[in-house]
Amino acid sequence: MMNIKPQRGFSMIELLVAVLVMGIGVLGITGLQMVSLQNNRGALVRAEAVQLAYDMLDRIRANPAPGVNYGGLNLATPPVAAPNCHANACTAAEMVTFDQTVWKCSLGIWNTNANCAAFRDGVILPLAANQPGLPNGDGQIAVNAGTGIVTITVQWQEANQPNPTTIAIDSQG
Repeated sequence: MMNIKPQRGFSMIELLVAVLVMGIGVLGITGLQMVSLQNNRGALVRAEAVQLAYDMLDRIRANPAPGVNYGGLNLATPPVAAPNCHANACTAAEMVTFDQTVWKCSLGIWNTNANCAAFRDGVILPLAANQPGLPNGDGQIAVNAGTGIVTITVQWQEANQPNPTTIAIDSQG
């Protein structure tokens, strides 16, 4: 009768296969984590864009003076010099210019614009070291005089995307 000893441990091939399977699993989980982080970042930027659009709509609603028109602000148009309506009393027209300039300065692409620097005091806009905004963010405002509908458009460049992302919000002015 032959005496057969039971085997103990694993063979080298079994160990290598186990390491390979484990490595593929870890790579898969890492890939899922990266996609999740990218999607979370995209959602954060999109939520900020919507918030900035609604901020401008609130500014428009807060200045209901007759003849005030917030329209005509276009993409790729830098913010203009504006009076500081936090420190001084402003007319309705000056408030329009102030609101448009502060809004453009908070979108992102115009952070280093000279007209924005005057408002980076930590009260109106964050300090220069903490410049917020969307990646290459810009915006425009269009008002349909016939219907009174205000369209706020916010545009930004997402990472790894060839074309800018745009949202547009319409509201009765």
